[in-house]
Amino acid sequence: MSVDSQLQVSGGVTQALIDALDQIHDSVTARMVGPDGKPSGSAIYMHLPVGYPVDPTMYSFAWTPAGGATSAAVSSDGRFAPAAPAAPAAPEATTPAAALAATPPTPDPQLQHSLQAAAFTSNLVDEMLMITKDGIAVSWPDRKVSFAYKSALVGMQAEPVPPPSPEVQARIDAARKTLFTLDADGNMTGYSRKHEIYNQNRKSYEDAVSAFASAFAAATADPAQGQVWPVTSTKYKGAVDKARADLVAMGGQEVEDAIATTQSIGGSAAASFIAQARTMFDSYQLGLAGAVAVNVPYSYIDPISWWDRKNKDFGVVGVHSDSSSVSKAAAGGSKSFGRSYYDSSSSSTSGSVGYSIGFFGASADASHSESSASSGMHTDSATWSSFHDETSNATVDFEWFMATIRRPWMLGDLFHMDGWHIVGKPKGCISDGTVDGQSGKTDKMLPMVPKGFVVVRNVKISADNWGAAGDAFQKAVADASGNTSTSSTSFGGSAGYLGIGGSVQHSEDESHGVFESSSGSDYGWNFHAEGQRGTLEIHGSQIVGWVGEITPPSPMVDAPKDEAKNEEAKNEEAKNEEAKKDEAKKDENAKPKADATTPPPAGATSTPSAPTA
Repeated sequence: MSVDSQLQVSGGVTQALIDALDQIHDSVTARMVGPDGKPSGSAIYMHLPVGYPVDPTMYSFAWTPAGGATSAAVSSDGRFAPAAPAAPAAPEATTPAAALAATPPTPDPQLQHSLQAAAFTSNLVDEMLMITKDGIAVSWPDRKVSFAYKSALVGMQAEPVPPPSPEVQARIDAARKTLFTLDADGNMTGYSRKHEIYNQNRKSYEDAVSAFASAFAAATADPAQGQVWPVTSTKYKGAVDKARADLVAMGGQEVEDAIATTQSIGGSAAASFIAQARTMFDSYQLGLAGAVAVNVPYSYIDPISWWDRKNKDFGVVGVHSDSSSVSKAAAGGSKSFGRSYYDSSSSSTSGSVGYSIGFFGASADASHSESSASSGMHTDSATWSSFHDETSNATVDFEWFMATIRRPWMLGDLFHMDGWHIVGKPKGCISDGTVDGQSGKTDKMLPMVPKGFVVVRNVKISADNWGAAGDAFQKAVADASGNTSTSSTSFGGSAGYLGIGGSVQHSEDESHGVFESSSGSDYGWNFHAEGQRGTLEIHGSQIVGWVGEITPPSPMVDAPKDEAKNEEAKNEEAKNEEAKKDEAKKDENAKPKADATTPPPAGATSTPSAPTA
């Protein structure tokens, strides 16, 4: 059966969600353009089979190197919230011991939370994604972006730079003679007299400029001094003019020209950027792992309040879709992202692993949830049920936006440059720059870098004829509500469909979790029916898709053959050395070991030990 035929007979919710997928895909891909305004060709969007729930307790108010945890004190309009009233002062302690007992040191919970959120955020965006052509996002098991990038940095070797021409070398030599004293071998031994005078005059000029600014600041703070500043300022202005005149008259221009010449000597841009990239990578390895002595590569997400489902100040997009949209489009025979995704996913079956096309899932009293390889959600529950979509006249409404991943430790410009290679490796070992050439393959070091993800939040799905699925949702809600009225510490519930899913935990005293409660609801999702029409609401945020950027073809040249041979020789030598160690260990184990308890053979004599004094 064709995709269009399947959609014609599928339920209304399936059709409406297919249309919503198309709207998101069209908006995301519209941004994937190059400098010429044409489609980039190197950026791909991949949708998640099941939405990855965003827990505000994991990602809110993440620590930053510049602001620490101060963002927690800033309201959604960017202003600082009013300061809390100061607590009454504690009575002064009479002894040091009493002072320590009166004010025991305690950790700052806000700082602890912000550090934890920064670690969670950095780890979230460090997962490598596989390149796929079916529109479905799959993470690469046990591979990290930071590790792959560091592997590339370690192997980068800049190509040698040819020597300067004789004319350029003559200018460099003349500049060095102007600036420095040189020995017989041409080595610098100190500043020239002209350069020393320049440094003195330069400092005098800078001091005069600073004194003028300080005097002006003092005059503006004193009404009496300010009144006469237009007259008294001539003294400071004269000092500035004299210092500048001395700087120029005593060979300042000649020295500055010589300095400019030495600073403009051509070198290897690749070598400079490789060194800079290594420094940046090391600098952003931060101690975000708490008591564990391991560094975390620091990354952050823009907008910074991406985790807050209620904040609309950074710009979110509303989506409305109805099942009739897909029916009309299907009649036209068009082929869209939603159809491709449906075609790729419709053959899967629903069960405890998640939610698939054409099915609903519902559960209550779920005992455990965890992330799967494709960043979906796995729910272990004995009460899981799945149902075919038989709904009609469906509408879907939600908000979405694109979040951008910022990795200050990554200098991506390197992959756009030539003039370097990877030691012992062929060109293109990092990436061949294509989707088709790298899809499903594992031989490239860093074929694609995740650049952003799509967040969907505040989902509302309404439809007629929910049937058995609606009954299951209502039962899950009733069971969950029943648990909250007992002394049970928590309940679990899940509701999801086509990348829209989630769970929540609820305690007797407070509601918290991935999909937080809303007015009139004690849990993160809710289902209610009026007559034959039912409405499913999911109140939290979810990551439903990722945008990846294909790494340009890099490196652009092969490693030199002799370098490759040397690398092979080193590897062979290391293998031989390891083999020798293994052989020596086998020989050692094969030798008979003397047993102190075994008596000497017959006829053997032993020399008695000398008596101790």
